[in-house]
Amino acid sequence: MYILHYVAIFCKVLYNIGMGIIISILALGLIITIHELGHFFMAKAFKVPVREFSIGMGPRIASKVFNNTRYSLKALPFGGSCAMIGEDAAGSGDMMEYEDVKIDENGLYDFEGVKYRKEDLDKYNFQAISPIKKFFICLSGPLMNFILAFVLAAVLVSHVGFDVPIISNVSENSSATEASPTPLEKGDEIVGLEIPGEKETVISYRDLALFMQLNNDEILEKKYPLVISFKRDGKVMKTVVYPTYDETYKKAMIGISFEDMYKVPKGITETLTFAGKEFYFYIKTTVMSLRMLIRGKLGTKDISGPVGTVAVMGSAISEAQSVSISSMIYTLISLIVLISSNLGVMNLLPIPALDGGRIVFAAIEMITGKPINKDIEGFANTVTMILLLIFMVWIFGMDIYKILSGSLLN
Repeated sequence: MYILHYVAIFCKVLYNIGMGIIISILALGLIITIHELGHFFMAKAFKVPVREFSIGMGPRIASKVFNNTRYSLKALPFGGSCAMIGEDAAGSGDMMEYEDVKIDENGLYDFEGVKYRKEDLDKYNFQAISPIKKFFICLSGPLMNFILAFVLAAVLVSHVGFDVPIISNVSENSSATEASPTPLEKGDEIVGLEIPGEKETVISYRDLALFMQLNNDEILEKKYPLVISFKRDGKVMKTVVYPTYDETYKKAMIGISFEDMYKVPKGITETLTFAGKEFYFYIKTTVMSLRMLIRGKLGTKDISGPVGTVAVMGSAISEAQSVSISSMIYTLISLIVLISSNLGVMNLLPIPALDGGRIVFAAIEMITGKPINKDIEGFANTVTMILLLIFMVWIFGMDIYKILSGSLLN
């Protein structure tokens, strides 16, 4: 009975956000494909043999060899790969896998229809190329995610605008009017916030809202003064505010509000400027989340894997769709910018088996003039891959639990 109950809950969630789930899976597939295309194009530019480029994971649904590379569509939509000869992509330690591949009647090494001459494999395999080429091949995946995020951020701000933190109203007899040495006024643009131990550069209203949310308890409990930097008449000024507890909103308040804050850019220069700020916000929040996770300020309830990500995306898209198609499109673009930025940052972490780890190995080789010992690199990749797989299984389980318990979308 309990199993049927949980199955019913799971099916209800999927039904309620069904179309959003489908769109989210396609969006996530796009983000990962763009990442792998970065590796693919750079590998091809350096003549590194790519035996397979795949979208998805698991068994192949469709596959075709073209221009001496196999292109595959696989059953599971989460993931993708650019399998280069000589790369320890799976953490197996087998970087020269072509040594055991069958040879056809023409003396070519045959990878299921993808064929190479031995001299080309020896000369251009991933391990044989220069460290600077390895560096750029590994960097190109995250770089493509950043490019995707920036381009879509430009599309987003050109239509929706950017939330410039300009004060639209100051409440009478509030903390803002009692700020010293200078009370805050309508039209002031907030550019910085600071309490003891925490400092934030503000480029958007979301920066301000997130800073106040994360530091709400400390501000109230320790009665911290809040140093606000703001721009008025082209000059940057500073003032000190003592936030007060608001019974209605149950949090620290200053007494300022921001209405009609979204400013639509005029011209290409302002569009690119706002796009850069939008992109920077998502990069910053990703780095901030990692820092908070390391410091123990985030727990398991705050982490989601592919299943949880798709569920949350699906819910947000379905909710936006109920408002209007344009709202759904803007929500989808915003989520792609967030996740693509997140994927780019996470892949640059200096962890073996990730792009960041390979970039570190390539950098060490450039500095020392000697490649990392294959056994050491293979061992590091294997151990890391095992740990990552365990972590992914755990995250998958947590995602399912949060969906069944109803806590994921609350």
